[in-house]
Amino acid sequence: MSTEKTISQQIGEISAKLTLKDIDQRTIDNAKIFMLDCLGCILSGSQIVNAKSIRRAVKHFADGGDCTIYGTDMKTNAMMAALINGCTGHSQDYDDDHREGTQHASVAVLPAVLALAEKYGKSGEEALLAYIIGSDVTIRAGEAFAGTSYYAGWHLTGTCGVFGAAAAACKIMGLEPQQYVDALGVAGSEAGGLGEFNSCGAWTKRFHAGQSAMDGVLAAYMGKEGYYAPPTVFEGKEGFLNLFSFKGGSNGYDAVLPNGISYPEKIIENFGKKWEMADNSIKLHSCCRFTNNFCDCAIDIHNRPGFDWTKVKAIHAECNRFTDAKLCHPVEIKRHPVNTVNAQFSLFYEIACGLVKGRVLPESFTDEAIKDERLNHLCDLITWEINDEFEAVYPEKYPARVTVTMEDGQVFVGEVEYPKGDPEYPATKEEVVEKFRNNAANTIGSVKAERIIELVDRIETLDNLNELIDCLH
Repeated sequence: MSTEKTISQQIGEISAKLTLKDIDQRTIDNAKIFMLDCLGCILSGSQIVNAKSIRRAVKHFADGGDCTIYGTDMKTNAMMAALINGCTGHSQDYDDDHREGTQHASVAVLPAVLALAEKYGKSGEEALLAYIIGSDVTIRAGEAFAGTSYYAGWHLTGTCGVFGAAAAACKIMGLEPQQYVDALGVAGSEAGGLGEFNSCGAWTKRFHAGQSAMDGVLAAYMGKEGYYAPPTVFEGKEGFLNLFSFKGGSNGYDAVLPNGISYPEKIIENFGKKWEMADNSIKLHSCCRFTNNFCDCAIDIHNRPGFDWTKVKAIHAECNRFTDAKLCHPVEIKRHPVNTVNAQFSLFYEIACGLVKGRVLPESFTDEAIKDERLNHLCDLITWEINDEFEAVYPEKYPARVTVTMEDGQVFVGEVEYPKGDPEYPATKEEVVEKFRNNAANTIGSVKAERIIELVDRIETLDNLNELIDCLH
């Protein structure tokens, strides 16, 4: 029998011992920025129709409890609070996203952490540490697929987020290493998130974030109570990495890959020492991360002297294979989206929106906004192709190029190597704070919003999160 420790055993042993003193200051500072950003997305998202729908659903069986549903005056139990706040935070596709992990970590992890912190009266330091650990587990699980699991039809916020939520919940509950192992083993059987939402613009993508948060809480409680689960949940023959990896045969991969595409070492290499979550990305455009780079290109062209969108003759985009597969197809749906989610996942719509309006914000995705005839006109002018050089650097980079030809023959070219908000092209703290203010203002007002900014900035000094939670209520 092998004496080598499994991935989940290593995660458990390392995580259980970690303290905030083991985390470098850059990671701590960035984590607080991502936390503030996520809270803003939850508050803003609480007003969206799908968030109201899931609150009504939960009220049928879990009305009242220890934990706050943010942006409302409602309370419920810890699992349902994690579910609702996670779904809500992803409602506008405006929350942070890790480039190489290719998923949204915060909305899967933070709602679980804060629900349990509220329930058990945990300190800000404990919550921050659990959030950092859980986010890192989520991101590393995604990195193990090198950006290819999406080609198998999975949404990684759902498939990977549950592991991070479980690890974070274990940490804030003070569990022992073996309890982590069982919790992570349970999480593997909870992992899921079908990409079929992309076919019609369904809300299930948003559900994946809350599902991960909720299931992570359940997994931690099951681990706490000794529910025996496989310690080889990640690397086993019928474990997570094998079953959720891309096996080839579509989307341009000709060879069948019986063992899939996965790199188990990325989950555990330097875990607890090098923090992947420190290099998370802030979104400044309320749409799929794989179109945020095209938003940057289009907005850059919009702002050029002499550019007039009414005089555009042709638009050509160059992208990677993922963008082609998920944001350009089905073409009849993506070229003229009829609902919010498909607009958020449309290369055409994002480019047109950036060129016409010079911004791609939540208000760009209302039912009325997506009917804008100006945008529909430009969508019809867009052609695209896969750039092999762009594909070669995915997922380490997300380059994009947009070429606009005017009626008089003048050509405008917008090009980026990284979307604005990536570590190499970062959003400033001031930009994130202003984004939070805009997201929070209509839900809780400016006084509470400013207090949240202050509290999150020094969260590690708080004895409990009572005041922070009150401001979110």
